[in-house]
Amino acid sequence: MLAQVGIGLQFLMQKIKTKISKASIYQFENFFHLNSINESFSSSYSDENQLKVVANILKNDSIKAIEITHFNSPPSIIPSKYYDKSIKAKYLETNSKISRSIGEDISFDKKITVVYSKNENLSQILNYDEIKIYHTNHFTKLYNYLIGQLNNYEGFSFFINLSDTSFEVIIFKNNKFVFFNSFNINNKNEFLYYTFFLLKNYHGSTTSDKIIFLGKYDR
Repeated sequence: MLAQVGIGLQFLMQKIKTKISKASIYQFENFFHLNSINESFSSSYSDENQLKVVANILKNDSIKAIEITHFNSPPSIIPSKYYDKSIKAKYLETNSKISRSIGEDISFDKKITVVYSKNENLSQILNYDEIKIYHTNHFTKLYNYLIGQLNNYEGFSFFINLSDTSFEVIIFKNNKFVFFNSFNINNKNEFLYYTFFLLKNYHGSTTSDKIIFLGKYDR
């Protein structure tokens, strides 16, 4: 009986593993990071030895689908009711380099469309006809997460996503999205300057407005 249970569990685990044969790639301007079933690896776009390692990981782990999250260029955010797909390249003209490949996401609540340039350097390692590729901009994922966390906040909610050399600010007012931007910073004074500038321009009530830092960034 125990042997039969063991065989059954082994079959179930193998079935689950086959079902989740999916990799995630986080794509930045100069490098990308891969998470697969068994491996985690970062690579530049120009190191041929690293690219061969990534190609082998995708092959050996029998990856059937790859989800690419794009951090490589700032997105443009358009209210969905005003979005015109025929001019999507024009939405990017003022804030990022326009590549031949442009992605677009629609948020879970259908209120915004996110337009962004895709980094074409990644195509050299993803030339597999049997792998399905899914693209998403990092802002889309962040927005979709935040709209589930608002909890009927009143006033302005300032969400700050901080990293070593930059930070992003997403602002909601009474649970409605009103602003997003990213800022490059070299020190804490620059961070404080941009933060107080936004607070001054979007302040409403000192009792209801909130500043929420995302993640567990010690600084």
